[in-house]
Amino acid sequence: MSAIAEILEQELEEAVEVKNKKSLHRYIVLLTENIVRKENYEKDHNEIKSDIKTLAEIVKQGFERMDKRFEAVDKRFERIDKRFEDIYRYMEKQFEAVDKRFEDIYRYMEKQFEAVDKRFEDIYRYMDKRFEAVDKRFEDMNKKQSMMLTFMNLGFGIIILLTILFKFIV
Repeated sequence: MSAIAEILEQELEEAVEVKNKKSLHRYIVLLTENIVRKENYEKDHNEIKSDIKTLAEIVKQGFERMDKRFEAVDKRFERIDKRFEDIYRYMEKQFEAVDKRFEDIYRYMEKQFEAVDKRFEDIYRYMDKRFEAVDKRFEDMNKKQSMMLTFMNLGFGIIILLTILFKFIV
């Protein structure tokens, strides 16, 4: 690097009028220190390229691993969905069984209520027959009582008539 600095310094001294040689020397030193050689640049550039390729490969592999993980997660969700569907079907069967049981209980209760209704109707008919029998007995008693009163009145009437006739005759 110092050889380039000396060459640049000599060339600038010849090309322009130099007022301060120390300032020119500092300028050339600063310039040459900040100049990057082509080989170093290409070496650094190639290293950066290979690092970028390596990073790209690592990122690609990371994405592939993430894709595999997402596929695994998707499969797990599919299994969970299948389990939920199985549970749903099982619950539907259970609810159907419960509905059938309620329907059976409802039919049984309807039969029981029908039996109770029939029993009440039978009791009602029996009570009607009993009341009819009691009514008939009262009617028979009324007829007998009416007949008895009629015969008593008739008997008293005959006795009174006989008594009156007997008084007129005697």
